[in-house]
Amino acid sequence: MTSQSEIAALLRRVRRLEETEAARNHLHRYAEALDDPVPEAVAALFTEDGALHTRLGGRPGRTMAGREAIAAFYRERGAADPAERRHFIVSPRTTWVEPGVVEIASYFLFTARADDASVIGWGTYRDRLRVDGDAALFTGKIIDLHVGTDLAQGWARS
Repeated sequence: MTSQSEIAALLRRVRRLEETEAARNHLHRYAEALDDPVPEAVAALFTEDGALHTRLGGRPGRTMAGREAIAAFYRERGAADPAERRHFIVSPRTTWVEPGVVEIASYFLFTARADDASVIGWGTYRDRLRVDGDAALFTGKIIDLHVGTDLAQGWARS
């Protein structure tokens, strides 16, 4: 016979799994939004007060706080490089922090093609998400770009 405490523990575990899966699914929405970038759509994946931090090889970069600043960042990036891109998020490691809060560490890879170049790049994401039912939003995202290069230049260390 199952006790009330066992049922309560099972319900807590199910909630944790559902919140973790909702957060993981949000990564797919982010990759899709970057593949057909509309800056406001990307920013809508963040909470109103969400923050986006960029780094280059672990060195501090920029911080954008709030959806308008995040949309402005993606608008600027799109204007600087209009290449067609595809994003791949791999090996997500999820950590359920507390009810409604999940952290995810993952790797990313992107490819791009422009009129005169083919580009490849990779790095890591560190994300914190707020989850409410099936809905998740980034409260914080750290993008650490390790390599971004065109195929003619390559990615050799020298």
